[in-house]
Amino acid sequence: MGVTKGVEEINARKASDDVLGRFYAVELACHDEVHPGEPVRSREEAIAFYRYQPTTHMSCHWLADGGVASLYVHGPRAAFLNLLVEPRRRRHGTGRVLLGHALTRARELGVEALRSSHTTHAGAAFATRVGAVAESRVVQSVLDLGAVELPQPSVPADFRLVTWLGRVPDEYLAEFVKARAAMDGAPQPEGMDIPSWTAQTVRASEESLARRHREMRLTVAIENETSIGAFTELRVSAGSTLGFTDDTGTVEPHRRKGLARAVKIESLRRLQADHPEVQTVSTSNAEENTAMRRLNESIGFRTTVVVTSVALAVC
Repeated sequence: MGVTKGVEEINARKASDDVLGRFYAVELACHDEVHPGEPVRSREEAIAFYRYQPTTHMSCHWLADGGVASLYVHGPRAAFLNLLVEPRRRRHGTGRVLLGHALTRARELGVEALRSSHTTHAGAAFATRVGAVAESRVVQSVLDLGAVELPQPSVPADFRLVTWLGRVPDEYLAEFVKARAAMDGAPQPEGMDIPSWTAQTVRASEESLARRHREMRLTVAIENETSIGAFTELRVSAGSTLGFTDDTGTVEPHRRKGLARAVKIESLRRLQADHPEVQTVSTSNAEENTAMRRLNESIGFRTTVVVTSVALAVC
């Protein structure tokens, strides 16, 4: 790790809390632009996020005066860049310098394109200046969990709803990996190829979340005690008032049975019961995924911001 032109590459696993706290300071300065309508995560939660990423992908971080960049590489066609510069530090070249470091590392790792996103006119202008091309849009939404009244979910006679905390039981791990494959057909930009989940990926994610003191809450619809027809994953950090609904998927033969609605509602009801301190749940969906967006809206989610995803070729 070294310092170049005011930018220092950071080994997040070994960095001190003070160093990772500087990443958090930039997050705070940009929070209302990136996550409007959501509670701010704590400093401890942010530090744990940077330090304990899953070991199944490459994570690289750079720190500048008033700016940060994090690169997460899952494969040559699945590399994601989070680049933030404090509003008062913009228009001084910090973003370009940080991007240059990320591009250099991406070339070394054989990445074909970097993918990132923006939510503001300033972010759009920066993306245009550096040659990034808009690919798709993602709708971020929040649910007032403290106020919403959720109905009792219903499933077909052969199914039952189960919520696992922290870890998928060994006897269902292979079945869950198969169910997660339902996400392979979810809308995504052309040319992006996110590797399919494996048992190793699942266990690495669980370990990462546990080390971050972030509870993984996986609600599934199980058919005849053997196969998983649908799932939704919800995450909440210890002491936080914010939960996050991650992926929700239904296995192809079981679609149009109401299973996605059932697992989502059950997941949220269980969260209300187990963590009454959680007042807000956030989620995000591809803009073209109208079915899931309508489902979320029917539960009570409301849109907070539309995120534009961009791609930058790594030449």
